[in-house]
Amino acid sequence: MGTIKQRKSFANYLNVGKDTEEYVLMGAGFTDLNETPAAQTASKKYVNDKSATKSIVGYDWSTAYVTDQIRDEKAVDFICNVGEKQLVGAECETEYIIVDLDKKGTTEGQYEARKFRVAIEVASFDNNDGQMGATGNLLGIGDIKFGTFDVTTKKFIPAV
Repeated sequence: MGTIKQRKSFANYLNVGKDTEEYVLMGAGFTDLNETPAAQTASKKYVNDKSATKSIVGYDWSTAYVTDQIRDEKAVDFICNVGEKQLVGAECETEYIIVDLDKKGTTEGQYEARKFRVAIEVASFDNNDGQMGATGNLLGIGDIKFGTFDVTTKKFIPAV
């Protein structure tokens, strides 16, 4: 039996820059980041078959998050700001990168990564015995991009 992949082998980065890229680690404060690919299917039953033929036609990707409101953490503050100001449209959209720290790139400090354009949904601000939290989803916009991410320079390099 093989080894089960550990959650700590993924690093998640959120772009909190207004007009520039400023990727920050979604670490401290976040107690859950659960990715849901949510495959979309199509089904058709042909006259000569008893059973339907199914196929994957797309994805409705999202990542659910739960965070403590540690407002000194830029990613937490960015997300909470979206909910507090009830931002909509482009004002609540940014980039999100999932880095696989088990898959090194060809250059030191670079790892395989997936980049998503996301809309930040803030579902609730929670009171946890007097300590404030936030829950919601990062909702996928368009297609995923593959490449590498340099954890030192915080730059995404698209695959060729």
